[in-house]
This record gives sequence, C-alpha cells and structure tokens, in this order.
Amino acid sequence: MKEYKTRKDYKALTDYDEYRFTLMEILRYTALLTVVLAGFSFVFYDSFLPALFLWVPALMLYLKQQRKSHISRRKKQLMKQFLSAGALLGDYLRSGYSMENAVRTSSRELKALWGENADVVREWNVMAARLSVSMTIEEAFREFAARTHVEEIISFSEVFSVVKRTGGQIGEAIAGVISVLQDGFAIEEQIETMVSAAKFEQKVMDIMPLGILLYVRLSAPDLVAGLYEGIAGRLIMTACLAVYIGAYLWAEKITDIRAVGETG
Repeated sequence: MKEYKTRKDYKALTDYDEYRFTLMEILRYTALLTVVLAGFSFVFYDSFLPALFLWVPALMLYLKQQRKSHISRRKKQLMKQFLSAGALLGDYLRSGYSMENAVRTSSRELKALWGENADVVREWNVMAARLSVSMTIEEAFREFAARTHVEEIISFSEVFSVVKRTGGQIGEAIAGVISVLQDGFAIEEQIETMVSAAKFEQKVMDIMPLGILLYVRLSAPDLVAGLYEGIAGRLIMTACLAVYIGAYLWAEKITDIRAVGETG
C-alpha cells in the first residue's frame, strides 16, 4: 500500500474530471482525425485544402470529445466498483465492524474482485492510509466523493456524514442507500442495452450519405461536377456538410443516456 503521510501527498490523487492522454493515444487520434478530415474534404470539396485549414481546430475539438468520453467511461466503471465496495461496507458494519475497520478489511476483498490497479482499490487504500494519520472517516469519504464528481457518490458521502453525526444505524443506512443506487445503475445499464441497436443503426446512417455521394462521384462524375465548381456549388456543398454535421451531433445527443438524464 502506498503511504500517504501528509496532506500534501493527497494533492497528487486522482481528479476524475481530468484525463491525460498518453503519447500513443495522441498519435492514434491525430492519425484517425487526419484521415477522416481528408476524406470529408475530398468528398465535399474535391480538394484537401479545407482539411489543411481546419486540421488544428478540428483536432482540438476531437481531443476534447475523446477526453470527455474517457472521463465518462472511467466514472461509470468507478461507480460500478463503488457499488460493490458499498455493499461490502454494509455487510461488515452490520456484522459489528466499525466503519474504519470495515474500510481496511473490505479493501482486500475489492483487490481480489477488481484487481490491484482498480480505482476503487486505490481509493480504499488511500482512505485506510488517511485514517492512520488521524483523519476522520467522514472527511476521507467527503474528499474522495469531491474528487469523483459523481453525483451518486457525493450523495452517499452526505448521507453517511449525517448518519454518523446523528448516531443512527450506519450499517442499515449504507445498505439502504447502496440498494437504491444499485437499482438506478441497473436501470441505466438496461436502457443503454436497449438503445445499443439504435446506436448501431445511427452509425450506419452516418456512413450512408458519404457512401452514396462517393459512389455517384466515382460512377457518374458529370452528375455532380457542378457542385465542385464556382461559388454556388461550394456554398451548396458547405450547406450539405453543415446539415450532415448537425444531424450527426443531434443523433449523438439523442442516444446519450447520461445527457438525457441530466436534462430531465
């Protein structure tokens, strides 16, 4: 277990709203964006110059989107791990363990369940180390929840602090909260499974307009030659590209379960 002896050591802990790309990820995303941008530029403008001018801002936006996607997936995995950790805490507390001992003991089971490098295992080890330097369990949970930026974990931390202060049945309270969170997480996963087919259809529909346009260009170039000549043709193709991008973003928004839930 890594030792965390001072509060300065905690500054290096994970903020789950941040993500740093590895060099290989940057190279892979850059190569993919370059190919896609060049393909769009050729299909809509019969030239690679637009891709050259738009490459830097497009790359920045693409990396931003990929960072957001990485953060979202990691938070979801952390939430899944946290639910199993919370269930273990409830069991230990109802068996007579103190919260501090329950955290220390459950970390070993979490390591066997999720692996040594899992986020929840590291966080439980951090909390155990914090308790050894006289930090209260409420403060340890509160700081962990704040770093996750996950609403459900923050709510759990607040409920735990209230029950701890008022001297309630902590084991029963934690078991009840975790049960509610597990039900909500299960419903969310069921919805994602249901819309997975729609997401696949969306990806097919994303490709079809480009495929049709490319097919016409290669099989009967005279039919679309006017769209690549003169100001009028360029404006028409720019409008088509704008509609295409707008439809793509709209479809992504519709199939984003998290975004729909937050809006509601």
